[in-house]
Amino acid sequence: MSEYIVKGDMHTHTVASQHAFATIGEMIDQSNKMGLEFIAITDHGPEMTDGALRLHFLGLSRLPEVIEGIRVYKGAEVNIKNFRGRIDLDNSILKKLDFVIASLHLEAIKPGTREEHTEAWLKVIGNKYVDCLGHVGNPSFDFDHEPVIKALKEEGKILEINSNSPIARKGSRENCVDIIRLCKKYGVPVVATSDAHHKWNLCNVEYSMNLLKELEFPPHMILNTSKAAMDEYIERRRKEKTRTVSLQP
Repeated sequence: MSEYIVKGDMHTHTVASQHAFATIGEMIDQSNKMGLEFIAITDHGPEMTDGALRLHFLGLSRLPEVIEGIRVYKGAEVNIKNFRGRIDLDNSILKKLDFVIASLHLEAIKPGTREEHTEAWLKVIGNKYVDCLGHVGNPSFDFDHEPVIKALKEEGKILEINSNSPIARKGSRENCVDIIRLCKKYGVPVVATSDAHHKWNLCNVEYSMNLLKELEFPPHMILNTSKAAMDEYIERRRKEKTRTVSLQP
């Protein structure tokens, strides 16, 4: 039975993001010190002011799946660049990654209307290579919550509850509360993430977990409380990404 204890962090950054302060090796070493079982390396896409180079994401596939006992998911936090859902890595790279978070960043796109933000999320959910929506509570990109959560359910995708939001995106709590309640209503799983930009903040998910627990969100629906649940989600999404539509004669 799942508890409110995470076994890995699905949103982390390394020096490839330029404004972060740890190598992949340092993040893995810290994961071992903390007794974690897995980690996702999700550096910023290249069309952010100081995002990682395109070659960084190409090179991730050369890393072993397990490094020093830690399962390493190769990922990215891509930037949504317009309200029609364009993101800043192409499919040839995205299909090689394990876990792709799509986010709206002030450094990558100017806020629009509530309707435009809603449309952007809906378009991104429809992108078969996107696995997770990032820090959706950001009040700078307010949106209509219910249709987005319903779309996640229909597409079998998830979102994160980001513990860095109280610092980086003040005013997120009210939105996160409503979003968590809707995820609970529609049966949409989440991950509780740190958005760590250095090893000392790795898996610092106290804010997210306290909020989820306060709202009585089922712990088994917090996927990173279980390596088996996380692996199952990643594997299902991998199959969906490689599935092709057969044309009927």
